[in-house]
Amino acid sequence: MTDTDTDSVSLPREPGLRNPLKRYSGSGSIIMILLMLLDIVGIAITDFAPLYSHWYWLAMVVVTGIACITMEWARAREKGLGIAAILKNEGLIWLSVLFAVNTVYFLLHAGRLDSENTGLIILLILALATFLAGLRLGWRLCLLGGLLWGALIMATYLEEFLWIVLMVVLAATAVLYYVAKHKSAPEGG
Repeated sequence: MTDTDTDSVSLPREPGLRNPLKRYSGSGSIIMILLMLLDIVGIAITDFAPLYSHWYWLAMVVVTGIACITMEWARAREKGLGIAAILKNEGLIWLSVLFAVNTVYFLLHAGRLDSENTGLIILLILALATFLAGLRLGWRLCLLGGLLWGALIMATYLEEFLWIVLMVVLAATAVLYYVAKHKSAPEGG
């Protein structure tokens, strides 16, 4: 059949490569939602407790990086690739994001930024890095990057944006759950 002929050259949309993604599709959605919520909490921490925000954002970069490395590893194992290449590529990307976050804090401590703007800039860095990771690893990370960008825009214009963002996250959760259930139902039967 044509599915067998195209498995070796196509991207993860083919049935042969969908299986590792199916294993964590439910947990992948949960991970994405948790990352979104934790990033929103990071904005609040940056505004209200700037002393602790540096460590919080560094931890968020590490957590997001680990999530992306895990997703890439699951995808690459299916293709027969080794972990060394994944760790090298993803590791360099997320070390670069850590460097960018530390640079933002350097600007804060140098008096060039205030704590409110620091959180927004770091959220922009994470939104961009997450979206770009999604281009390699799947639409959920692209969606998360877009949601983070939307949270950034709302935080910029709305004083009390947390409830609005929470509603957006809940709506995204419902959509992700519906899509995961809808996609897995025909394949399972």
